[in-house]
Amino acid sequence: MPIKYLAGSRSRRKGPRSRTIVLFLLLFAQIMSPLLLTSCVTVQYTSVEPYYATEYTAENQTETYTEIVPVVRTVSHEETLQPYVVWSNPQLIFNEHKSIWYYGYDLSSFPVHNKQKIKISFFKQDFYEYLAVSVFDMDPKGQILAPPRISSSDNISAIAVQRNWITAKPDITTFTTWFGSANMKLDFAHFLGGKINLFLNSGSPSTVELDTRGAKDVAVLISGPTDPQNCRFSSTLEWSENIAENVTRTAERPVPIQIEHRVLKEKSMVLSRQVPFWEALIPRKP
Repeated sequence: MPIKYLAGSRSRRKGPRSRTIVLFLLLFAQIMSPLLLTSCVTVQYTSVEPYYATEYTAENQTETYTEIVPVVRTVSHEETLQPYVVWSNPQLIFNEHKSIWYYGYDLSSFPVHNKQKIKISFFKQDFYEYLAVSVFDMDPKGQILAPPRISSSDNISAIAVQRNWITAKPDITTFTTWFGSANMKLDFAHFLGGKINLFLNSGSPSTVELDTRGAKDVAVLISGPTDPQNCRFSSTLEWSENIAENVTRTAERPVPIQIEHRVLKEKSMVLSRQVPFWEALIPRKP
């Protein structure tokens, strides 16, 4: 009996205290629940948002422009020549051909140019004969003047003229003087060039062109034709000069430019928001 009494007495002491704790907890929960349900906290989250960005690319564009540039222009000139010394002799031998046709040209009035030439254009012969042409600069001793005509009264025949150039045996004083003077002038003359064995059997002219830079007194010697119709030609002086001048020209050039483009991109942003307290405790699904 004493044991039961004691046990029953201890049980009655603990019961009221436990009920008190439970009641306190219930009361605390009842008071705090509205506060917990209505209170919010700040949380951060990541958001991917689209946006447009401006980018630039380099490209070449053709640009037209004008500029003034110095240029050198070559101007050509041509002038017909007229001889001031003309003579012929059917008995003299030149370049192994009988009959000499001599033409002297004065070039001293023409300015000196870097490019200058004499052009001798032969025309078609009435009947064909071989001929030879030689050109000399006679400036050192001057032109050869016309010789006395060889005839039977001179007691000299054409066979007396032996060399390729004008020459003769000094048998007669008249011819000795003339031949000596002619040969001396040719010895001092500058040979500019020529052609031999020309055979003018075509309708188009046969042309001989020779450089005459620096020449002031030019002689053209033709041998071979026995008839004037077979020794027809024209002589011209041709030259060119360089003229410097400024010229405005239009050209094109590439110019780099920047081309603007709008490009759609995405970016990640960390944002903040207010959520209820209990929602912050629950992990969000990714």
